[in-house]
Amino acid sequence: MCDRWVGNMIVRHESTFVNFQSYCLLSQRKGFNRVWKGMWMTIVSEIWNLRNKVVFKGGLVDAEEIFCLAQLKVWLWFKFKLKRTIFSYSDWHLSPMVCLHSMT
Repeated sequence: MCDRWVGNMIVRHESTFVNFQSYCLLSQRKGFNRVWKGMWMTIVSEIWNLRNKVVFKGGLVDAEEIFCLAQLKVWLWFKFKLKRTIFSYSDWHLSPMVCLHSMT
């Protein structure tokens, strides 16, 4: 979903380590991809949180929920940790590449 969101068409490896190592947007600067890897870590965190919800509270798996929560949490992280974040959540949701370029 993340790749589709930014217009990147790629098949990811099933190995977590290889997936993380290859989680980058081709032809982008190193700093840009460092930020993009933060999105990967947030998604993995949300998958883990949902797994706990399913196992311990009888929740249901919802990939869209994972993705939306990851989008929101990464934007909040940008907003509060990186003082140079000047874009709104709707900008982030609709034009992630423009927002990422504004930060790197």
